[in-house]
Amino acid sequence: MSHGLMFHHFYDDVHPKGQGAISAQDFRDMLIYIGLDRILSAEEYFEKAVSGELKPTDRCLTFDDALLCQYDIAYPVMQDLGLTAFWFVYSSVLEGNIEPLEVFRYFRTKFFDDIDDFYIAFFDQLSSEDPDGLDQALRSFDSKTYLAQFPFYSDNDRKFRFLRDVYLGPDKYNFIMAQMISDNGMNIADFTDRLWMNEAQLKELKSTGNVIGLHSYSHPTRLHELPVSDQAVEYQKNFDHLKSIVGAPQTSSHPCNSYSKDTLDILRGLGIKMSFCSNMSVVPNRTILELPREDHINIYKEMRA
Repeated sequence: MSHGLMFHHFYDDVHPKGQGAISAQDFRDMLIYIGLDRILSAEEYFEKAVSGELKPTDRCLTFDDALLCQYDIAYPVMQDLGLTAFWFVYSSVLEGNIEPLEVFRYFRTKFFDDIDDFYIAFFDQLSSEDPDGLDQALRSFDSKTYLAQFPFYSDNDRKFRFLRDVYLGPDKYNFIMAQMISDNGMNIADFTDRLWMNEAQLKELKSTGNVIGLHSYSHPTRLHELPVSDQAVEYQKNFDHLKSIVGAPQTSSHPCNSYSKDTLDILRGLGIKMSFCSNMSVVPNRTILELPREDHINIYKEMRA
């Protein structure tokens, strides 16, 4: 089945090596392993998808979140190999806002030896504040079934995401993380300019044949649970911003794979013709707004097996 290849984080001497991050050489090796002749340009993939002409062996490259590490590390490799990709952008960070998703990841990477050390500290923080509430919440958590569509997640990955998204919700989670950051003496303003691309870099990507698409405005992790009116605002603001920089987007990807039928209707109303999920799970009556993607972590593990 034709699908996209999904990338997020990269590392080098400037960008830290966090969970799931790969180097420029890893990326190059992965593209060669996949087969350069199988990777279509973003424009060709889009045209074939819309016309229903994709072959099962066709692949494309996709990047989520407008991360600066992608531009600094992956983009030069792609230029060298003559490849282009879809870049799915959430706009708030390009308009001066600081969204916590990447800030918290940077904190986990810089202040803890590995991700499990962070998880231990996070779970301890929750337990110290509300042990009874935490115990009650975890009674409904099953590591074998929660986020089972993402097989590369560890049990602690799943537990963390359950507590973040189901037990705490955005406001409480942000408060807990802000408290942990403050306790560790970290100054957010010192590093935010290292996290995301800017508008000039998006224009550069567009000018070299890459395709820029929607990824919501502020990247909510449970977008499908928002009222329809809030979902519409998320995508309308994202659309308006990107249109002012690179022209009206026609593609998108669903942040954290979170969407509903209402979300798809919103995207259609904005003229979005193609959209990606973030896994390879079977979707009944799959539409062109629910195209599958393989996470690079799965490919990396397969390549090194």
